[in-house]
Amino acid sequence: MVTRPTLYAPAQQDTARPYLEHTGAAVDDTRWRQHSIVLPTLPDEALISVVGRFHILSSNRTTSSTYRELFNCAPFNLSAWIPPHVELLAQRLGGNLVVQTSEILRANTLLPLLIIFNGISSQPLALQNAVASTPKRSAMEPVRLCLRCLRQDMEILGVRYIHRSHQVPGVERCSKHGTALLYKCPFCECLVGRHNELVLTPWRQCACKKYIFDALETPAQSEDSFALSYAKFAEELLLAPTSAVPPHTLVECYRKRAREIGFGWGSSQVSRAQLMPEIEKFYGRAFLSRVDAAYREERLSDWFKMLSDSSVTEPPLGRHLLFAHFLFREAAQFWASLREFGDIDQTSAPEKQALKRRKTSAAKAAATSKPSLEQRVADLIHDLINRARGIPQCSVEDLWKSKYGVMKRLVSLDPDAIDDLRRKLKNIKPKPPISKNEPSISQKDDELARTIREKAATWYSSAEKPERVTINRLIRDLGWNPYARSPYTFPQAKQALEESTESNWHFYARRIIWAKLSYRYASDAVIKHKSGTEHHRGVVLMTFFQDVELSTPLLPGTITALLTERGIHRDWTGPCPEREFPPAGRRFYQNK
Repeated sequence: MVTRPTLYAPAQQDTARPYLEHTGAAVDDTRWRQHSIVLPTLPDEALISVVGRFHILSSNRTTSSTYRELFNCAPFNLSAWIPPHVELLAQRLGGNLVVQTSEILRANTLLPLLIIFNGISSQPLALQNAVASTPKRSAMEPVRLCLRCLRQDMEILGVRYIHRSHQVPGVERCSKHGTALLYKCPFCECLVGRHNELVLTPWRQCACKKYIFDALETPAQSEDSFALSYAKFAEELLLAPTSAVPPHTLVECYRKRAREIGFGWGSSQVSRAQLMPEIEKFYGRAFLSRVDAAYREERLSDWFKMLSDSSVTEPPLGRHLLFAHFLFREAAQFWASLREFGDIDQTSAPEKQALKRRKTSAAKAAATSKPSLEQRVADLIHDLINRARGIPQCSVEDLWKSKYGVMKRLVSLDPDAIDDLRRKLKNIKPKPPISKNEPSISQKDDELARTIREKAATWYSSAEKPERVTINRLIRDLGWNPYARSPYTFPQAKQALEESTESNWHFYARRIIWAKLSYRYASDAVIKHKSGTEHHRGVVLMTFFQDVELSTPLLPGTITALLTERGIHRDWTGPCPEREFPPAGRRFYQNK
C-alpha cells in the first residue's frame, strides 16, 4: 500500500516550515506587502522546487494562489535558467532587497554558470540589470528528476525536491548515482513540467494516479559514457564559489587548452576545422543535436564564437559547457587554467581591498598614457597590410576602396606614411587559398537533394492550377535555408534546387495548357484570363499551343508530357526569344 508522500519527515516538520506567517487564503496587494515569510532551501535545490514545496505546505487550492502569495503576479515559467520576478520574491522574504535577490539567484538558479561563461557580473548591485538580458531556458528542455535522488533525499532530509544541477543544459544523467534522469512519468509518459505551472510530481500523484518515485530506475545507456563525466563537470562548476570571469580570460583559456591538446594552427591560432569532427566523435551527433539548437539546425558557421573576444558571451550556456568539458574533462583543471591568467579572484575581502589599492596607481598611469604618434601610425599600417593580404595584387587605390576610414586616419596623422605603405605592399605575401574541401559534406545532402527533386516533380506533374516552382518556394516548403550554411556542405542539394526551378516562359506555358484543358470550349480571351498570363505573352502562347487537342484529359503528368513532346524544357526562353515584351505587372513603361 502506497502512502501519501510528505514534504518533511515528522521530526523535521516544525523546524523546516517554509514560512512564519500564513493565513491559508489568497492575499491581496496590501497584505502581500505587510507580511514576510521564511523560505529555507535545501542543498542544490531549484527555485521551482522551493516554490512547489511552499505550495504543498501552504495548502493553497490552486497554483495561481501560490504565485500571487509569493510573487503577487500571474503564473510564469519558473523552470528557466534564471526565472523572472526573483526580486518580487526577495521583497516578499524581507530584508535587504539587493542581497536577498543575489542569494536566491546564486543558490537556486543557474546564475553561477552564467557568471562564468556569459559575462554576468557577480556583484549584487549589477545582478538585477544583468539578469534581465540573460538567455532563457530553451523550450526543448524539460524539467528532469532522478528517482534515486528522490528516495535518498526523503531518507536523509525527510523531503523530496528537484535538484538544480539536473536542470543544467545537456545533463541527462545524475552526477551522484549515474542513473538516467526522467523528464516524463514512467507510467503514463506525461511530462513532469508544464508551461507556467508548478512541478508537483515529486510530492503528488501524476495524472495516472501513481507516484513517480515508485517506478523502476532506467538503466544507463552504454553508448553515453561521456554523459556522467559531463554531469559531474557541470555540477562542480555550478556548486563551486565563483566570481566573474573576464571574457578575454575565458577566450585565452579556451585557446591555450585547445593548442595544448593538438588543435593549434600557425603560431597562435586554433583549428576550428579539426575541432568539430573530434567534438562530434566524442559526444556523438545525437547528443549534440539535443543540447545545441544551432548544431541541430546545422548552423555551424559561427559555432565557435567562444574563441573570439568580441563574441565569447554570445553562445548559449549549453555550448559553453560542451566545449569546456571537451577541452578539460574535469572542473578542477578548468579552474586551474583560469587561475593561470590571474583574473580569477578567490581571495578574502581584506586581501581584495589591498590588491585593489596596489593596482590603483598602475591603472591610473595606464589610463592617462596614450600611444605615441608613431605607434598609432604603425598600428594603422599593420591593419591595412592585414587587409591587403586578402586582395590579390593589392594597391593603395584598392585600400582606399575597401578601408577608406583607416586610410583617411593614416593620412591625417602622417601624410608621408603612404610611401611606407607602398613599400610594404610590394613585399607582402598573399594569404594561402582556403581549400574548398575543408568543410565537410553533410550526411543529409543526398537525402535532401532527392527530396527536392521529388517535391519539384510532384508540383510539375500536378493537374491543379500551376504555381511557379522557384528556389524560395522549395526551401520554404522544406523548411531549409541553404544560405545559412557553407556552400560546400550541401552541394547536391543546392544543385537540385537550381535544376528544379523553371523559367518564366516555362511557367507561362504550363498555365496556358492548363487553362486550355480546363476550359475547353471557352474563348481565347477567357483562357488567357483564367491562366493569369500577361496579355501579349498570352497571345503568343495561344498561337504556339493551338494544336493542343482539347479532348486530351487533364490528368497528373499531362502538362509535363505535352511540353516534353514539343521539346520544351524548364529553361525554355519562349517561342520568340528575340522579341521584347512590355514589363509584366505594375512596372511603368513608356509607349514609343
